Amino acid sequence: SSVRLSGARHRHNSSYGKGASRCLATSGNGESSSFKQMLSAEQILEIPIERRRRTTAEECPFCADAPIKENDSRCLGICRLPTNVSNPPQYFPHELQDCADAVNLQLKAMRDINDPRKDHGVQVLYEFAVDAGTMERSRYFGFSSDMYHYDHFQGKALNHMNGLVSCQSWEIEEEFVRDDGRTQCHVKVLDKAGKERFFIFIMVVRSFGKWENCWNTHRLFEAEDAEYNSKYLQFV
Repeated sequence: SSVRLSGARHRHNSSYGKGASRCLATSGNGESSSFKQMLSAEQILEIPIERRRRTTAEECPFCADAPIKENDSRCLGICRLPTNVSNPPQYFPHELQDCADAVNLQLKAMRDINDPRKDHGVQVLYEFAVDAGTMERSRYFGFSSDMYHYDHFQGKALNHMNGLVSCQSWEIEEEFVRDDGRTQCHVKVLDKAGKERFFIFIMVVRSFGKWENCWNTHRLFEAEDAEYNSKYLQFV
């Protein structure tokens, strides 16, 4: 059905139903019938407000599948991101995350790399990177490179982390504290082609800055074999 307004023809959205047609119809004196049905301020206040979906860890779509930690919580703090930043990443560091949480969130983002937008997974890696936005040279990828420009990081990540892009699954095989105090995670990944790949995350808790007291990635590179050997380990 349709209604003619000012000579133009408008198709109804099916979700409006007949009620919308009545609202669009006009009375003989040109007054819209919807004005006759307007509620007073007192009547509006009496209408009960339906509660939105709660953002508890049990119902939050971000935390629902997260493991329960020692504090009996599975909350990752993702839904607490301020919304005053244009195109913020869906996953980001938070004090409620442990080391495994931080690694898993990055792997999940790279698995769904283009959700909710193109190369969003790479943006998440950059958000978790300790050296992101710094002027000094970094060995985040194992080799020396700059981390100041996101677009430079994006190209290198898509090249050197191609085994994480749209991967099928992953498993954190080992997590241990290194002699220098950093935490090293060994991750076995089944890439999109079904091949086993092995990656090394070296994680730290930030002591200052935007993500103070949060787990961030200091180094991330692919190992040469299932024993997690890498020529870069001597430099990182």
